[in-house]
Amino acid sequence: MGALRGLWLGALLVPLAAFAQDVFENVTNFSQTRSTSREPTVALVGAHVFTAWIDMRTGYGDVYFRQSSNRGQSFGAAQNLSDSHPTRASDVRVARVEGHVYVVWAEAGIRFRVSHDSGETFGPIQVLSERGREPHLAASGGNVYVAWSGQDGGLFLRSSHDSGDSFEPSIALSEQAKDGDLDLASDGASVHAVWDDGSQVFLRRSLDEGRSFAPTQVLDEGSAPSEDARLALMGAGVFVVWREGSGCDSEIVFRRSATRGESFEPILNLSQNSVASLDPLLKVSDPYVYVLWKEKVAGQTDIFFTRSVNIGGTFEAPRNLSQTPGKSSQYALSSSGGAVRIVWRDRSAGGGDIFYRSSADRGASFGPIQNLSQSPGKSTSPVIISSGKAAEVHVLWEEDLPGNRESFYRRGVLGP
Repeated sequence: MGALRGLWLGALLVPLAAFAQDVFENVTNFSQTRSTSREPTVALVGAHVFTAWIDMRTGYGDVYFRQSSNRGQSFGAAQNLSDSHPTRASDVRVARVEGHVYVVWAEAGIRFRVSHDSGETFGPIQVLSERGREPHLAASGGNVYVAWSGQDGGLFLRSSHDSGDSFEPSIALSEQAKDGDLDLASDGASVHAVWDDGSQVFLRRSLDEGRSFAPTQVLDEGSAPSEDARLALMGAGVFVVWREGSGCDSEIVFRRSATRGESFEPILNLSQNSVASLDPLLKVSDPYVYVLWKEKVAGQTDIFFTRSVNIGGTFEAPRNLSQTPGKSSQYALSSSGGAVRIVWRDRSAGGGDIFYRSSADRGASFGPIQNLSQSPGKSTSPVIISSGKAAEVHVLWEEDLPGNRESFYRRGVLGP
């Protein structure tokens, strides 16, 4: 591998007796329809929880939205944001800044709607591209950024500086046909995008609210293929993880910048093993950096975790958080306050359940595994988000029922 070896700090585990376990309320059928529901997603700010999903109740595959103003204890009626457009929607994303809620999705191009009253009502659909797919969404202050892949290749971005009421013309981040697997993040006036072309990882950055972008940077340094890049911003820090290599010779590597992406420090190898390490996720919470990925050996897949306590300068030894006899996949990561929470799909019982582990001490130790779905059917595609003070956690997933598929929801609160 071309990556430099990262330093590992000793991982000290706190006894589980000192751990405050999250307590979950009953499972709620969130979509409540006799048709197929899929791709649930969630965002929150303060006491408001915002959810969206794809629903087939009209026969087309529309984007539906529900919101809660009491921390997920109850939700309002479902709203159809697609207006029954006769094309199937996909890749729905939700973001929020204060009372503004932004929803973007792919449906005969890239479509966008904004609410300025915490999801009670939405403005008209804005078509940001007639030929886009796989949108990504980021927002900070009054700035909203939407990036997507073109139907004929290339990556594009449009920015709004009035909280989503209007958008600037599109900017081409890349015009290469093979470029894809995009990730997008914003913080203040800066917006950064990373992507790969199947062999290299690229980054572009703007420090003027998306009005102009610096030239493309290549982040990987070796000859091994690099894919699945993920991005996070924190102040002047830019943090990127990706998979380097292929087959059993693939590693999870990390690179950081302390200069808003102007220059980057050497690459650190986080996984350091001889098995297939895949699909990294990344979260930052000053001064902590959390990375999650899966490792595959002889048909068995487990979820691994590492953290940095010094803003990505060094990382602890990886820990296997799943350690179950079944295959673990489709994982998600949330961090807020001192809590780190992880969900994944686990097939130990056959069809697949949604498993959960959490840490109340910033990832130093984790509590026992909880089965959130406990279903005889197939549970898939979990998503998770935590409140800013870490008091509540919200988990959604897809649940296969006889004759259809629904979106299920559970709310957890920090126990004593």
